[in-house]
This record gives sequence, structure tokens and C-alpha cells, in this order.
Amino acid sequence: MSMPGDAPPPRPRVAVTPMRPQRTTERAGPIRWVVLGWIVTVALTLVTVLLIVASLDDLRSVLAADLIREHPDSGTDAGRAVDISLLIGAGLALVVVVLGVAGAVRLWAGRRAGRMMLTVGALVATVGAVGFRLTVDPSTPGLADAGLPAPVLWLPVAAAAIALIATGVTFTRAVSATLR
Repeated sequence: MSMPGDAPPPRPRVAVTPMRPQRTTERAGPIRWVVLGWIVTVALTLVTVLLIVASLDDLRSVLAADLIREHPDSGTDAGRAVDISLLIGAGLALVVVVLGVAGAVRLWAGRRAGRMMLTVGALVATVGAVGFRLTVDPSTPGLADAGLPAPVLWLPVAAAAIALIATGVTFTRAVSATLR
């Protein structure tokens, strides 16, 4: 029982310390460059697809004619092989665009999944660029005559290189510290 005039006992000091270090909530500066790199990658991929679609019939016939010239026994299979390679290229371009956009949005939001999506997208872009170069290299002079200028043939390689560099930046310590 307390007596009038008695002061309450002093309160103990309490301190709460976090068990793990606090994550920063602000976005790392390099993330802006990564997203910009992926915007350029997606743009280069779309420009390549649009330029190929613009003169698709001519390009298809040049590629098929060169394939028949190299393998005379292929006959009508050459046209199918060209169609399949163009469809695979279009599919890879679609995957690069979807993974690039979705990964960049997630990375911008600070999600670790964005980095993985961009990594897969960069690998797909690299595979697509190598496949594209292997497909068009023997037919480069004919493709230029068909309306596809030589610099356009290097756009997928440039897109893949930019994607690889931009994605590599996501593995730096500054970016990793801000992802959750």
C-alpha cells in the first residue's frame, strides 16, 4: 500500500534493438541504369522484329534460296526450315520483351524476382542473338538486297550485349542491398 506523498518507484529504461540490420527503403542509383538498359534492349528487339516483318516475304525467300544453294537436296524442306527458324526467333523475341518489361518493373519495385527475370531474359537474348547471326550470316548480301540493311543484322547482338551488361549490374552490392 502506498502512503500519501510517496513517489512511485523509478521506471526501468527499456531499449528495443532490431535483431537484423534495417534495409533501406530508397532505390539504389544503379537500378535506374539497369531499367534504362532494359528499355533499350526491348526497343532494339522490337525494332528488329518490325524491320523483319516489314519485308518478311523477301527475307524468307532469300534465306530459303541460300539454304537450297548450300543444300540442294533440301527442296521444299528449306522453306519449312526458314519458317521454323523465323518462328523460333519471334518466340525468343517475345520472351525477351516479356521478361525484360516484367523484370524491370519488379526490379524497380525492389523485388529480388526482377533480377532473376532479367537474368533469364538476358540469357534468352544472347541465345537469340547467336541463333540470329548463325541464321543470317550466310545470306547477308542477299538480305541487304531484300531490304534489310547490314546494321539491322547487328541489332540483336547489341540488344543482347546491353541486356547482359545491365543485368550484371543487378548483382552488385549496391543493388543487392536494396532488394527484398
